[in-house]
Amino acid sequence: MGIIVQKFGGTSVATENARLSLLGHVKKARQQGNDVVLVVSAMGRKGEPYATDTISGMLESISPNIDPAKRDLILSCGEIIACSLIAHFLDTYGIEAEALTGFQAGILTTDDFNNSNILNIDTTNIKKYISQGKVPVIAGFQGITRDGRITTLGRGGSDTTAVELGGFLKSEVVDIFTDVPGVAFVDPRVYPSSEYISHISYTDMYNLASHGAKVIHPRAVEAAKKFNIPVRVRGTDSSGNGTLISEEPTKNNKCIVGIALDKQSQDTTSAYILFNRKFALLVKEEIAKAISEESIRALDVSYFEDYIAVSMNDYHIADNIETIHNLI
Repeated sequence: MGIIVQKFGGTSVATENARLSLLGHVKKARQQGNDVVLVVSAMGRKGEPYATDTISGMLESISPNIDPAKRDLILSCGEIIACSLIAHFLDTYGIEAEALTGFQAGILTTDDFNNSNILNIDTTNIKKYISQGKVPVIAGFQGITRDGRITTLGRGGSDTTAVELGGFLKSEVVDIFTDVPGVAFVDPRVYPSSEYISHISYTDMYNLASHGAKVIHPRAVEAAKKFNIPVRVRGTDSSGNGTLISEEPTKNNKCIVGIALDKQSQDTTSAYILFNRKFALLVKEEIAKAISEESIRALDVSYFEDYIAVSMNDYHIADNIETIHNLI
């Protein structure tokens, strides 16, 4: 077996129960003969003490005019706290672990503060701890410039960290653990009975993510395609395989690949309906018919090569999504 990179988001490290689930996934991967490298996000969500948005709010409460380098320095703290805590947690349960900042993990970035890109990863330090039988626990979302300044990667930065690490380490797979069991056909918070996609291509996943699907960041998908490394989106509380993202074509039983939702204003949302190109004419005809008959209530609609954008009032979202879901 080889190296597996596992990334855990803020809700997956914030509570004792979540950390026990994390422990179970680490143990299982190691029992299967793999070396494990962890990437973690800052703990919790906005309003909780160590969440990235909370830390940012501390700066903004002083003045909204924040030097980008100083912002990055303090924003990096949330992930550093999380990786230290998780490393200690693993130690306590008998798995030797080593906490590493982005700098200690060898992550070199551009100097585009608040939205930097990874240039290179020197994996020497990580491999040293792997050779010692330890689990490196790496602070996601951050790196360091050539002149030694801490940077952050912007929204979804921990996803990108994990996939880039997987590429440079030549890992077998990158597992992105989240609070849903995979990539859904449509946001299950809007349509709770949504199916989950077992296998989706890099291109289709990028299109969904770039139009609003929040389960993985589009930059992480781009990195996965660059390295041709398989990525699995899995539920922290689930033992299932989740959704596999790879170069293979998307596998589902519908003409429509998925629907991404993107909030446009206080009262309106755009639904981006991504379809299999060989069914493009059929999908466009059926959507146009449903809109003309008002079974889909739309403010505006635009047709593109591989997706349709439908703008709608928020109070029509649930009914519209159900209609689209059952249409084709």
